[in-house]
Amino acid sequence: MKLHYYPGCTLKEKAVALDISTREAMKRLDVELVEPEGWTCCGAEYPLTEEKIVGLAAPIRVLRQVRDEGGEVLVTTCSFCFAVLKRANKALRDDPLKRKRINAFLRDDIQIDPLTKARTTDFEDYNGEVQVLHLLEYLRDRVGTPKIKSRLKRDLKGLAVAPYYGCRLLRPQEEMAFDEPDAPRVFEDFLEAVGCSAVDYAFKQECCGSYLSVSLPDAATEASYRVLRAAQMEGARAVTVTCPLCFYNMDSRQAAIKEKFLDFSGLPVLYFTQILAWALGVDREVLGLGEHAVPADSLFEEVPTTEVRT
Repeated sequence: MKLHYYPGCTLKEKAVALDISTREAMKRLDVELVEPEGWTCCGAEYPLTEEKIVGLAAPIRVLRQVRDEGGEVLVTTCSFCFAVLKRANKALRDDPLKRKRINAFLRDDIQIDPLTKARTTDFEDYNGEVQVLHLLEYLRDRVGTPKIKSRLKRDLKGLAVAPYYGCRLLRPQEEMAFDEPDAPRVFEDFLEAVGCSAVDYAFKQECCGSYLSVSLPDAATEASYRVLRAAQMEGARAVTVTCPLCFYNMDSRQAAIKEKFLDFSGLPVLYFTQILAWALGVDREVLGLGEHAVPADSLFEEVPTTEVRT
């Protein structure tokens, strides 16, 4: 089946491994991912000002394109993209004034027919028809654990992995409606479905430092250390994330973390789709596990790769 998929800008440049592993994994689950034609950046941050709502135009334009292509669901993996798209969609559904203003703004967009090259500006109003899902939700609710287990090709033997939610997936709760923010389970359930042992630890819902990585790198280094050290203390062999910025802070900063905090020995960081794709039988070279700042391929060298019988 075909499913609309929004990769976002970072997955095309800095987080290519997240994009590739997502596509490869979903192929093995009989899902063909289709990008909305002409998609653009969603804005990366949800606009909080109520006076100037032009920041909603970019994510709503993406959602309108999905609707116009006949899509009812849009999935994404990046936590920032997910938060922006889902919150913008809810804002449009719930607020008639915002809906009217944004549609009026977008009505003048120019659409060029790929065959005739005719230019039109006649767009139907978008009213929140598309459902925005994170891939973890889609795997849980639409694919289902039984199908995932039936397609596993490698036995991960209970590899201890710490799920990292970060600060974007769960909050604000009434807008994201992703999981219970104080006791989430969707990430843990995913890891257990593919054969890992999910490690519970403090700081799995705390911020890794986010954009402080640019303005206050020492603060981001300390925040990432707290997450990684907490996971390591509970026996995690790796931390898995959904967010490219979280990955950058916790993978690329480990040299700085080791220099500042002598009790930290290092911990591989992976995208959750790399684990999924590996369990489903995707080749190691495709997933780029050895290309991280802290290589993660050794994790799987220690795990038998015999095919799982179903």
